[in-house]
Amino acid sequence: MRKILISLLLSLMALGVMADEQKKVTLSNDHNKETITLSYCNIFVNLNEVDDGVGEVSIELENLSESKVLILFNRSYMEKQAKKLTPKMKFDKTFGGTKGKRVIDPCSEQLNNVMQLRPSDKQFLPTVRVENETTKKVIMPIYIAKYKGKKKLILLEKQVIELDIEAELKPSAEYIEMNTECEQLINEITNTGICPNKSHRTSPEKQKEDYQARIDALKTKIDGIISSHGWSSNDASYRRYTELKSKLDGVEFVERDCGRHRAAVARGHKCSYCSLSLQQIYHRLDDLYKKIYSSSNRKATKASVMSQVNALYRCCTDTSCSRHAAQWRKGGNYKSKIIERYNRINNL
Repeated sequence: MRKILISLLLSLMALGVMADEQKKVTLSNDHNKETITLSYCNIFVNLNEVDDGVGEVSIELENLSESKVLILFNRSYMEKQAKKLTPKMKFDKTFGGTKGKRVIDPCSEQLNNVMQLRPSDKQFLPTVRVENETTKKVIMPIYIAKYKGKKKLILLEKQVIELDIEAELKPSAEYIEMNTECEQLINEITNTGICPNKSHRTSPEKQKEDYQARIDALKTKIDGIISSHGWSSNDASYRRYTELKSKLDGVEFVERDCGRHRAAVARGHKCSYCSLSLQQIYHRLDDLYKKIYSSSNRKATKASVMSQVNALYRCCTDTSCSRHAAQWRKGGNYKSKIIERYNRINNL
């Protein structure tokens, strides 16, 4: 009999947990509002402000009851302490728990005071910050009560609402511009390299010095953006911009003849793409075309990859290229495909 009673009690407890509401809310730049409608209240969740991967989310409650009061508490209260609040708060005789030992649960977000919503009232919870592609959990134990006289509230029941708020945020225009500048410089250094030819106008040391000065200038610009926003190392925006600095620091200066000097022509064209077949060059160009075409900012994306596009095309069309010159003269299917894809990229 004891086992049967324990099983029955556990079943009733499980039903109580299932009665609480758990809602997943996914907000984005394109979907910045969502309303959750319950039998006794509306919950309005709005993405008000976006700052490079961090969303400012407001939560507003509306009491739909015509006679009941909704209460959220700023901290935990023992049953005796609740009786000393203004107005006094007492548990209804049907409220669960051991009389005299019941405890009021607080809202997970720090409230300044006890929040009381009379019929038709609306009130905001403190604004919460949600980082991109993360979940912010907000737990609201909502106590449903009724007035007994003018100075006493009777707590009838508790409904625990759990909001799992996710944000899918696009980068700001400021970040996109900064990222584009970094990618353009990285691609230029990677694809052009440092020309070691003695006929080059500037020495390899001076070329490296010039590139490093441009890298340092971008890093200084990034530091200025971080400083202007007041981000700390714990902020997602701070990490996004420091990742750009890390990419700049990771650029390798590879020596590669630029192919513009007579001595280089005499030795024949040579670049990092000479090891590719015409078929592979076509597929590289096709991938770059798709990257530009599917981008939300074609102009910026095109600018960031054109040095690579031109280098690929130059590799198979240079008459001094020992790998591709003969194949290119013969023509063929991939020659026409490369020309077509190169022209389409330029026309985007």
